Amino acid sequence: MASARAANRYPRPGERIAPVTLREFLLQPIPEQFRGRRGADVRFCDLDETTWQRFSQEAVVELSKLVVARLGTHQVRKALADRAFPSTLRGIRLGDVQLENRTRRCLAREGLDGDDEPLRRYTIGRIMGVRSFGPRCLVDLLVALESAVSASQTDGVGEVNLSEELTSAAQRLAGLPGAKLATRKEPRFAPLLAAIDEEAATALDLAGRLMARRRDSIDPSAMAEQVRQLCDRIERMAGLTLEEELIEVFGSTPYQRNRQILIGYYGWEDGQQRTLTDIGKRFGITRERIRQICAKLTKRHADAGEILAPVMDRVLALIDKRLPCPADRIEAELVAQRMTSVGMSLPTVATAAKLLGRRLPFRIAKIHGAKLAVRPDQADSAPAVADLAKKEVYFHGLATVERIAQLASERFDENIGEQLVRATIPLLGGFSWLDDRSGWFRLAPVARHGLPKAIDKILAVAGEVSIARMRTAMGRNRRLWKEPPPEKVLLEFCRQMGDVRVQGKRVISDPPRDWRKVLTGVERRLVSVLTEHGPVMERGAMEDLCVREGMNRFSFHAFVSWSPVIEQFGHSVYGLLGTSVGKRQVDRLIANRRANRLPHRVLDDHGLTDDGKVWLSYRLSKAASTYAVITVPAALKDLVHGRFELFSREGNPIGTLATKDGRAWGLGAFLRRQGARIDDRVVLTLDLQAGTAVVAIGEEVEEVLGDVTSPPSTEQGDRDRATG
Repeated sequence: MASARAANRYPRPGERIAPVTLREFLLQPIPEQFRGRRGADVRFCDLDETTWQRFSQEAVVELSKLVVARLGTHQVRKALADRAFPSTLRGIRLGDVQLENRTRRCLAREGLDGDDEPLRRYTIGRIMGVRSFGPRCLVDLLVALESAVSASQTDGVGEVNLSEELTSAAQRLAGLPGAKLATRKEPRFAPLLAAIDEEAATALDLAGRLMARRRDSIDPSAMAEQVRQLCDRIERMAGLTLEEELIEVFGSTPYQRNRQILIGYYGWEDGQQRTLTDIGKRFGITRERIRQICAKLTKRHADAGEILAPVMDRVLALIDKRLPCPADRIEAELVAQRMTSVGMSLPTVATAAKLLGRRLPFRIAKIHGAKLAVRPDQADSAPAVADLAKKEVYFHGLATVERIAQLASERFDENIGEQLVRATIPLLGGFSWLDDRSGWFRLAPVARHGLPKAIDKILAVAGEVSIARMRTAMGRNRRLWKEPPPEKVLLEFCRQMGDVRVQGKRVISDPPRDWRKVLTGVERRLVSVLTEHGPVMERGAMEDLCVREGMNRFSFHAFVSWSPVIEQFGHSVYGLLGTSVGKRQVDRLIANRRANRLPHRVLDDHGLTDDGKVWLSYRLSKAASTYAVITVPAALKDLVHGRFELFSREGNPIGTLATKDGRAWGLGAFLRRQGARIDDRVVLTLDLQAGTAVVAIGEEVEEVLGDVTSPPSTEQGDRDRATG
């Protein structure tokens, strides 16, 4: 009889020592004296059926006592007060399992020994409240019931019946994108992972272990519910705002003050970061203590890049897709898409991304007081684009996106796309599009020269002009632009000017401008002469009048060539822009010019010296004396080309003579110093081998020509002798 009672006593050979149902209370390692070689790294919850093979019977008995002691504490009793028995245990008849006599008598007093589902109406706490039913009885009951369940899970042919509910929950968990990053190291997931499977490192690992299991736990329905809770928690992460996600990750602390310090410092309460000093003043502690608290909370995660943060990943993906883009536009979109409710700024996002170990796809470039989000390799390019745009508009009055991209690409020796330019220039003060599609724009406060001044001059002289005529007038200045802006762009520019009125395709000065106040210097004198003697004149006559009033000839010809207020009506016939002139008047002026033309050619003579040098004799015309551009004989233009060092007859260097395509230039400075006039004689002697040229003027010419021993000959003869 005594032997039978001993066989029923807990612990019973072949059964577990620690009940699986109460695993979470038995996670501590067993005492050191039991570890040895076989007990290394063993916890109380690991004391299963194999314990009898790993330890001696005496050690098993001692370990069972420690298990009972741990489950008999007040904290455990309180935690089990409302806890139900696992569903798999509730359907086992108590008469079919081995129990200690004391355990069986206590249950019999409650009328549970003959019930088909004896535990369905009882919680663990209620059973422990039965008189004389202590923690040992509870362990005895749970171990006996769990052993019966393990035996019943295998049918007669050895096949295991696994819970479909648990398998389905595990499959759902495996399909979640964030399962890999839900780890045991994170406070958000550690409790659930530990409760389900202490060995699982991640939720994905847990799902794999569950789907590969060979036998169910004691309560697969309860475990399935825990897996579903883990799934819900991971899925819920995607519905959080960014600040909520960050607070969940880093703000897990029992100290509410430390939590508020962290949130305030990193800007997760209103989207704006604070300084250590600001937060220190708010909470009455030093800035160093603030730094320590924040560092402690944010550096608990050793592998920050493996933290599950789906909202941050979505935020960074959205930002990367929008780049380059003004920061305030992206911040507004984050709010609109409910990724943040506090309007988190991009610098705050950047700081948080670094805390989470995420690669930052953007940098913030400051443009004219605004913030532009760009790719990291564009951080230096964006400010340069802004500077180039301002300079281009300053000199030309307007610019194109294509032109700015070209200038930036040349500066950085890499391709700077138009997308970056289009994102940058709207942040500059006074920006407005003139034609968005073709990329023309202006910066109102920056424009000082170029187009605005040209329009002022044109309207000051003409008062009213068609847009086509205005564009033609601007096209005269090849130094300002190779091709003037399109008519559509010019019209829009005029519309945006404050003192200009546009009617259809005509531009009107409103109020009228006074050319005497708008024009200065040479242009003002030109308009004055044409107003008094014109408004249309032959170029030579106009030049004589202007020179008589003190104008330099070179300045005269330069301004007549490119000034937008001067219009050419025929060969060497010029007048004020907007003047209505008949064909008969133009023809008469051309005829007068031809009648007054000099009877001789500018290239007077040419030949070769005895030593094979080329000499060229000229008689200066008005144009030649002004522009100092002369011709080279057709027979010699293939030989006389390139640059020649220019010397006076005394051997003094005076510049460089350039020749190309039968023309030569570079005598201007010399002629001005000599006071050259119309009909003066000039002789050039060129040494083709040495690349030098000697120039003579006035009385020196006769002496030079007297030294020339070779008389003029045929052009073919000159070519043969020069190539000698």
